[in-house]
Amino acid sequence: MNTLRASLRTHRALLLIVLLYAVAAMLLAGSMPSPSDIFNVLAGFLMAILTGPIFILCGYTIRVMVMQRPHHLCHYLYHDLRRYLSNERLLHALPAMLLIPVFASSFTVFKSAIPRLHPYTWDTTLSAWDIALHGDMAAWERLQPLLGHPLVTGLLNFSYHFWFFLFYAILYWLILDMRRPLLRMQFLLSFALTWIALGSILAVLFASVGPCYYGHFHSSDPYAPLMAYLHDANQHVAVWALPVQDMLWQGYQSKGTHGELGISAMPSMHVATATLMAMMGWRVSRAAGIALSAFAVLILLGSIHLGWHYALDGYVGAAGAALVWRLVGRLLSRQAAPAMSMATAPCMNKQGLTS
Repeated sequence: MNTLRASLRTHRALLLIVLLYAVAAMLLAGSMPSPSDIFNVLAGFLMAILTGPIFILCGYTIRVMVMQRPHHLCHYLYHDLRRYLSNERLLHALPAMLLIPVFASSFTVFKSAIPRLHPYTWDTTLSAWDIALHGDMAAWERLQPLLGHPLVTGLLNFSYHFWFFLFYAILYWLILDMRRPLLRMQFLLSFALTWIALGSILAVLFASVGPCYYGHFHSSDPYAPLMAYLHDANQHVAVWALPVQDMLWQGYQSKGTHGELGISAMPSMHVATATLMAMMGWRVSRAAGIALSAFAVLILLGSIHLGWHYALDGYVGAAGAALVWRLVGRLLSRQAAPAMSMATAPCMNKQGLTS
């Protein structure tokens, strides 16, 4: 009981942020006419609460098979997990594990409500800014000589979808981690605030659909050649982005009748989250920082090349995530400073509070 009370105190800021966001989502959901909204929220909750543990378990199992290679895999996994998942660790992680699905469901409500709150009117402006920023040529055109090959497209497509697996694995690894409390909390708070500030507020203010849907809203489509290339590349290597884009568009057209996950281009939350993971990685180790930074670059390139985003969406997502990371780090460092002795203060930077 004492451990649970301590855990609740540790997570009080995250608890307040998520619950306020959930209340706002409930009020917003109450204004939505679709009868499938409640089902979508419940489905999102169940998916979020199950996805993370499943992904981290898969990653852990692969690591054991590659590194330890025990003779009796199931026996080894069972006993090792029992040692790792102690009552203390589970109680320490419980508040965050329950809050993340609530947060994910709330985010889904906000994202699906974007066109109801603000029509998609920013694409022509964002496209014009993006073209001007890259020397009077769209970013995808600049990159096409380098990326316009089916195998490269396939790699970026795989990386873009692997983002989902990697993000949830890292998220739940940190939720269960007890060795880096300040870094852990910095990531959790930065993740929540980034998705609220960028993925909900900015996404509504700059409501846009992105290059892949540009032609559905405008007669002149500078991204038609890109989409034509992607469909051609799909004949050589599976471009999973295309059926996902079709699914989201059908959901948008159905107004929730067949499910509505939401469409939003500005800013790119894939890039924003990859940036947070990279900044966290540098605080863990140099190797993790390099690997996750390289992954963030792949996500940025994939977001442009696969037609999901204007390059500007990624730049804003990365800059916004970095800003939130630094602000949260400074706030946590000030809160922790009075309780830390001079001997422990140098450890602060290693846990990523000031960078």
